[in-house]
Amino acid sequence: MRFRHSAAPGSGGRPRRGLAAFAGAAALALALVQAPAAHALPPQDVPGIGVDTGRFKLPIGCTIALAGLPVFYLPTDVDVQGVAPVQLGPGQEFWLTQGSGSITFPEWLTALAPILGITRADARVTDLTIGASDSTPSAINIAEDEPFEIKDIPVEAGKPLKVGLPLSGTFDVGPYKAPDGGKVTLAFDHAFAEVDLKSQAGFSLPITADCKPSAGNALLTIGVGGAPGRPPAKISGAPLNFPEPKSNELVGIINAPYRCTLGGEPLDVGIAVGARIPLVARRGGSFSFTEASGALVIPAGTVNRLVDKGYGSVSGTVTALNLEVEGGTPARQNVIPAGGIAIPRTPLVRDGQITVPLPGTGTLTAGPFTPSSGAESVSVGLGSAAAELSFDGAPGAAPATCDAPSPKVYLVDNPVT
Repeated sequence: MRFRHSAAPGSGGRPRRGLAAFAGAAALALALVQAPAAHALPPQDVPGIGVDTGRFKLPIGCTIALAGLPVFYLPTDVDVQGVAPVQLGPGQEFWLTQGSGSITFPEWLTALAPILGITRADARVTDLTIGASDSTPSAINIAEDEPFEIKDIPVEAGKPLKVGLPLSGTFDVGPYKAPDGGKVTLAFDHAFAEVDLKSQAGFSLPITADCKPSAGNALLTIGVGGAPGRPPAKISGAPLNFPEPKSNELVGIINAPYRCTLGGEPLDVGIAVGARIPLVARRGGSFSFTEASGALVIPAGTVNRLVDKGYGSVSGTVTALNLEVEGGTPARQNVIPAGGIAIPRTPLVRDGQITVPLPGTGTLTAGPFTPSSGAESVSVGLGSAAAELSFDGAPGAAPATCDAPSPKVYLVDNPVT
């Protein structure tokens, strides 16, 4: 089965943006009849290395039809969140996991219910389709084999409707199979729901909701490359503690794997970036990341290698974290301020991971990014990084240089509208 929803987070590997949109689309149809930081990254909110977590608010619209005839068009937003891998290998299987979503509709929608005496409703969602470009399959309708059904939904007149999907727990979507290279863009394609509005008098009014994205439908992009044969990417247990985004905005944290060189030796670390990021780029305009911050993650394996060298603590300064831009300017931007960001002296404890917020307080500046003339999209990805490290408080510092992740790690890949 391609779709699973459960009372606990899904098991198993990265949106940029995709799994939550279909949830919202379904919620949108159900909602027609149902009432349902500007700070450093908290270490407990940083996902594991190689994991992307996000919450998205995507504009969508539904054509509401009665007896097959369109009655009106309802624009709204879907608020969704989920987890996916930051990179894929050729032919690798992957899932969107820990998915959930909600949508809120205004009071005027429920204010119409008393006109017909509508007090309750049944809903059946038969189509929730998420596309994955160049993947196999290219799209999955997660409701095809097991439609979402809700009976006797209360309709409260004059109150906003907030509907969640699933009603409890989370959902996983997949597997998809990655292409041999390039990138995969996950996108919300379509949703369709059948709704029976029920009155106290005993009659029902069947309507349908045909839902599509009303702006760019791309949710997230994942780079594909490296050696084949990677195990399936299905992530579980990632933290999802995000504030509500604005319309057409992502709030998320990506923890990218980096291979750094220190004293001629390779060391594996993670560099996390969190921010509020717009989901579209306006032609002739620009966009920036807001409330941006980061974290340096030293996994237990790297900590153990340093302990084996006799080191008891690490400190230093992060001097560079470059963002690479395609389809826009500047082509590269170092988001680390002049003078760098200090890494406080931190004990090295065997088998213990270290997560250091960057900066310790406050935020970073990322952007503005301006679409190039004629560009159809603007992507911003993680580039190279650098730091100066000291051990055990010794004077002097050793340079650590980190190449850009390969395959590319995308923070966002925005259509230009």
